[in-house]
Amino acid sequence: MSRSSLASGLKIARFFGITIRVHWSWLVIFFLMVFSLATYLLPAGDAAGGGPWWKGDKDLARVDRFSQAHPRATRDEVARAVGLDLWPEWQYWVLAAVGTLALFVCVLAHELAHSLVAKSNGIAVEGITLFIFGGVARLAEEARGPGVEFKVAAAGPLMSLAIGAACGIIYLAMGRSLPEQAQVLLFYFAFINVMLVAFNLLPGFPLDGGRLLRAILWKVTGSVRRATAVTSGTGKFLGTTLIVLGIYFIWDYWRQTGQLTFGPLWFIFIGLFLRSAAEAGYQQVALREAFTGLKVRDILQSGIIAVAPDLTLEQLVDEYFYRYRYRSFPVLEGERLGGMIGLKDVQSVSRALWPEVRVRDAMHRVQEANLVHPDDDLLNVFRKMTSEDKGHLPVADGGRLVGIVTRHDIMNLIQIKTDLAEEAAVRGRA
Repeated sequence: MSRSSLASGLKIARFFGITIRVHWSWLVIFFLMVFSLATYLLPAGDAAGGGPWWKGDKDLARVDRFSQAHPRATRDEVARAVGLDLWPEWQYWVLAAVGTLALFVCVLAHELAHSLVAKSNGIAVEGITLFIFGGVARLAEEARGPGVEFKVAAAGPLMSLAIGAACGIIYLAMGRSLPEQAQVLLFYFAFINVMLVAFNLLPGFPLDGGRLLRAILWKVTGSVRRATAVTSGTGKFLGTTLIVLGIYFIWDYWRQTGQLTFGPLWFIFIGLFLRSAAEAGYQQVALREAFTGLKVRDILQSGIIAVAPDLTLEQLVDEYFYRYRYRSFPVLEGERLGGMIGLKDVQSVSRALWPEVRVRDAMHRVQEANLVHPDDDLLNVFRKMTSEDKGHLPVADGGRLVGIVTRHDIMNLIQIKTDLAEEAAVRGRA
């Protein structure tokens, strides 16, 4: 799942200057969690008298057997027959919705801990997005050193551990004085937060454990790229392991029952996500190293293909779009950048009017905030081009057009630098 996709979620809140978004995929896991809680965990916890849900498994099995043997008996009659006093069924669904929302508050607290520590160490935070696999804090840049990396990575698990410990202490200290519904939810929050810590501390990038390991290796080797290569490898191994386990569980269930089960599909989905995120994490570090020290002026094309504002759209299409095959062109008013004219601008005008409409009437003005300057960091410009799907951008200095920067040229330069760096690394190991 791309960063641009996660950044496009629905904005729901803003805490400490950090925007919180919900991606549409979050709805999938929300309804699945509600269903799971309402149909198994809460009824089992109810059967256990507010205790751990696995202690209620046998009682639920007795309820199922009695119901099958007496299909006309009501739910309350079945419960009394097996010696249980169950909550009204609607409570399971209401508590399931409350429990699922509270779980994502715990996930949000985990990501906020990462974000606040990152901000306190000078790292800008683009926002937090809740999505199908939990949550992610979108940092504008990586940590500048292993010490900062370690602190940022450790903050999330420490927050989850604190929440889990608090819920566990309340459950043990005063659980029996609380309603059974509260006992079940408290135990669930304690358990799930501890499990969240345990999973996140697995030593594979981009999990928190992988980031902690990367910080240690970074400190030892002095190379963030080498440290990321190792932890990215362990991340891909963990992802592959989850995929294999998911396939095995599906096959084993089918072998024993002759039926398919879709529960283990989550192992496969999470495994695929981990593999993809681990590979993307390494590529991002390699890309950042390749961009180190590069400015826009280092790759600036001074040969500008610009158009005049009094050109007709018909002339623009015939003499520029067809000839040069760019998707947009800068419009010059003297030596100053007047605006940009792109395919979408032309397409918004009726074809019958192309011989009459001038470029100045169809172009769009370029805001100062969207201008690229010669001394801008090339990595930030590349990210801007990627997120906005731009093939090239005009470069202006004091409002005067001085050149153009293209994504194709950037990619070629980075590929050359990456290939040379890998060759040097191979020779160094030899």
